[in-house]
Amino acid sequence: MARWPADNQAALLRFYGTPGPDIDRQLVDVVPPFQMYYDGQPIKRIRFHRKAAPALAAALKEIWDHYGHDQKKIDALGISKYAGAYNPRKVRGSATKWSNHAYGAAIDLNAEENGFGKGHGSIPQPVIDAFKRQGARWGGDYRGRTDPMHFEFCDATGYPGVSRPLAFVEPPHIDGDSDTTDISARRKEPDTAVVTVDADHETHVEETEASAEADAETRPSWLRRKWKGVTGWLFGGVGSVGLGWLTDPWVVVAIGGILLLFITLFILWMGPGDVRAWIRKQVS
Repeated sequence: MARWPADNQAALLRFYGTPGPDIDRQLVDVVPPFQMYYDGQPIKRIRFHRKAAPALAAALKEIWDHYGHDQKKIDALGISKYAGAYNPRKVRGSATKWSNHAYGAAIDLNAEENGFGKGHGSIPQPVIDAFKRQGARWGGDYRGRTDPMHFEFCDATGYPGVSRPLAFVEPPHIDGDSDTTDISARRKEPDTAVVTVDADHETHVEETEASAEADAETRPSWLRRKWKGVTGWLFGGVGSVGLGWLTDPWVVVAIGGILLLFITLFILWMGPGDVRAWIRKQVS
């Protein structure tokens, strides 16, 4: 039987990939079977990692079935209050460890009533059970400070009531680079794949075609893709210490322009002859 990766950075990186462009290209759309809202605004999809998307879709389908397809009941219980999924950020308080949200493998629900340290919060037990049946770990079970809004698809061995997922359904790999870093509810790029679960609990993955115009608007330029490929290799391992911005060519162009302006002003201020003398003094 397949299992989710252990909750350590090495295992998560091997299983899901490296947060950033590598994860971006593996995100697919999960369409909730009931209406969900982010900050009070309705959403149509949740961007999630292709390996965990079928499990998320199955959990949401089970919740919808349990409550009799009653949107009012879902709303009254706070289940429809979506609080974020994919978010390429580090764990709070850490400069090196990626959050499971950064892998597109975690989702938060009803953050208002289920924040850090609020015990088991107000998440209904059928919701918790639905996620645990997919092998997910619930933040309300954390030892010490709890996070009851949070569900994550990593190894939950030793946590109560968790099932082992029977198998991973592999949606198609999504190619292409994305520079978007917003959470999933606010992403604007065209759909690439949609994961749904039918009445018989069968998972379906539908690839959708974006228009050529939309693709041209959202696909990064050739220069940007090549630059990100080279600098991602050079600086990907040191992004946690603040060099990740070097993968954006326009940032580097802006810095180069500022340096060039500074040098020009410096020469004008001192005069070319004095500058040559100053340089000879520095290198002598």
